[in-house]
Amino acid sequence: MERSVLIVDDEPLIVEGLTAYLECEDLVAAGATDRASATAILAAGHFAVIVADLCLTTIEEGLALIDEVRALSPESRIITITGYARPELQAEVLERGSAMVLLKSDGERAIFEAIRDVLREIEREADRDDTVDLETLYLNTTRLLQSIPRKRYGLSAQQAEDVVQEAWILFLEKRGFVRTPRAWLAGTVSNLCLRMLDRTRRSQSLDDDGAFEAIAAADEAIDSRLIVGEALSRLDSRSRDLCVRIAIEGQSYAEVSEAMSLPIGSVGPLYMRAKDKLRRTMEC
Repeated sequence: MERSVLIVDDEPLIVEGLTAYLECEDLVAAGATDRASATAILAAGHFAVIVADLCLTTIEEGLALIDEVRALSPESRIITITGYARPELQAEVLERGSAMVLLKSDGERAIFEAIRDVLREIEREADRDDTVDLETLYLNTTRLLQSIPRKRYGLSAQQAEDVVQEAWILFLEKRGFVRTPRAWLAGTVSNLCLRMLDRTRRSQSLDDDGAFEAIAAADEAIDSRLIVGEALSRLDSRSRDLCVRIAIEGQSYAEVSEAMSLPIGSVGPLYMRAKDKLRRTMEC
């Protein structure tokens, strides 16, 4: 097993210090100072462990990185480090897929020990019998896999069922190459949710509920456009921004997440609520 670690922190000195130490310990180490650089590195190669600061300029960036790691490299283990985090935020970090949360005040030694512990756990799992008890795995993961599309991405019960079933089909096809089935399935479900949301956005007519007919049609009457414009002006700034970016400009959820510093899993539910607000405003 390749003993590789990626360090992600918006403080360059922390990245340099940790990667230098890890290399002295005969580990393959790389560093990044922002989410975009980290995801580019992950797209190019696998890292067994990812040590990532929760606040990459903003906490939203740190949470978004966890989601992207789970999609890009579901078998990687994430260790989240932070100066401070409320218990509710730590719980959210763990729910999104981080293996543990460490306080920076615990010191570098605690971080190094955590990395060693995670690497040893990965090695133990790799040494186990490749045979997977599918029934036990299914029973132990059903609740987790169903909660990812419903709670994190706002999908319907039927959509969640479709995504989970597709993930299981992919797992059965590739099970001979999967060392950590639970993590692989969770990451695959997250990735499939992102794909479904993107497909829905591209294929969905902008006038699903009639609210955006004036916006979508290029030859719409001027008075209708004025009604929609006036209704948009009465929305709160976030709802208005979501409607304009997604319905008018056609931005993807990923682009909106980046531009508005929102967790990508919250973009869909927030957009649906914004559409409802616009429809109600136009009906007044």
